[in-house]
Amino acid sequence: MDHMLEYDFETVVSGHMALFGTPEDVQTNREYIRDLRISATEALREVGVKEAAAAAGVPYDNRQAQLKVWMDAVVARAAELMPASWDKRLGGTDIFLTDNLNAVAWSVFID
Repeated sequence: MDHMLEYDFETVVSGHMALFGTPEDVQTNREYIRDLRISATEALREVGVKEAAAAAGVPYDNRQAQLKVWMDAVVARAAELMPASWDKRLGGTDIFLTDNLNAVAWSVFID
């Protein structure tokens, strides 16, 4: 998005739905992703695998289930950390926020 904003353009065709975008839309999306990364990064610092697994009653030897409940807890915490203003600024955050945070949290974790 930083590279896109280096160009002088009025319209971007992203292929997402039937909507055209503007430079302002690209800036908004960049800000949203920045906030997703900040919230996910902080949640990854705060939420421990062992604690999340214990709270969910996951057996010690079930590593896949531990990772699942841990990431669910990370995403839940990250959602709490996201600025509430996104509900008014960007359509769909009410239903896609946790999906977006899940993808970003895994990305941050893997990086």
